[in-house]
Amino acid sequence: MAALFEYYPGLGGGLPWVSLANLPTPITRRGWPGQPGKRIWIKRDDLSSPLYGGNKIRKLEFLLGRALAENRKGVMTFGVAGSNHVLATARCSKKLGLECIAILSRQPTTSYLAANLAAVARSGARTCDYPRIGELAMAAVTELRREKKETGVYPLVIPAGGSNATGATGFVSAAFELRRQIEQGLLAEPDFIYMAMGTTGSVAGLGLGLAAAGLDSLVIAVRVVDESVANPCVLESLWRRTVMRLRKYDENFPDLPFDPERFDIRQQYLGAGYARGTPAGLKAVAIGRKLGLKLEGTYTGKTLAALNDDLLDQASAAKVLFWNTANSRALPPASGLDPTLLDAGLQKYIRSNEKPG
Repeated sequence: MAALFEYYPGLGGGLPWVSLANLPTPITRRGWPGQPGKRIWIKRDDLSSPLYGGNKIRKLEFLLGRALAENRKGVMTFGVAGSNHVLATARCSKKLGLECIAILSRQPTTSYLAANLAAVARSGARTCDYPRIGELAMAAVTELRREKKETGVYPLVIPAGGSNATGATGFVSAAFELRRQIEQGLLAEPDFIYMAMGTTGSVAGLGLGLAAAGLDSLVIAVRVVDESVANPCVLESLWRRTVMRLRKYDENFPDLPFDPERFDIRQQYLGAGYARGTPAGLKAVAIGRKLGLKLEGTYTGKTLAALNDDLLDQASAAKVLFWNTANSRALPPASGLDPTLLDAGLQKYIRSNEKPG
């Protein structure tokens, strides 16, 4: 059961949800390499599900729960070719007997791209390659019409990253899970929580959830995408829409105004852009290995880089939590996959691991 439902039973009685994650995810305590006396807590969302770890599973419990409650036969979602969100959606949809349509755009080549894309194909998802972001809206209309004609029902449209009010609810619940772990003595209430900020759903949901749970932790949100995607206006809008959705199902959920003081958005770790590594991020990935974590350079490496810089300045007494949003579950290699399982424009990622021309 979602932790949120324990505190607001009215939500548990009506808000669509399906169990996909192994919750609560563990809390571990580690000393910081090379800095004696400085220790951090780690929230191990990388272990959130045997299907695929990371932060997306929490969102999908509510998103796919909604699809089932509305008697949809499938879902449509969006992302770049190596999207973790698309992969998690494809795998979880298969588990629940839902079709998954993945509308994908191009991205720089990364170490995980081919394996992620191959896993999407092996899940049975239908992939659609649209090289330019500006084509996605028309692509969605085309695919929605096709699916309606084939099945008689429109699929549930899930935005990139699963970041809407439904998906963000997963991290409202995560904050209550954290409160329970604090009450159990597994950690002290953090002064700072470090989290990657991409499409903003996890950060917005967590900040709102902390406020509702009565926790004062500051969310250090490390932006890993262009500012047009992740910014205070998007954060505020998502906060407000999530409050409205939760109060629709349970008026006892507090009508909390957006509080920008709950977030510290870090802009300086993006580097040359999304999915483009930085020296600080790669150094942080190596630090992560010493902490027993399997990180990557797109999201969690850049987030841990911010934490590493801050630890040089923070007093040893600061209570810090790193929320690991990456997946640590092993994926089969891309080799051996029949590339024709993918849309034609995506096959070259598998054949050569190079960006298509």
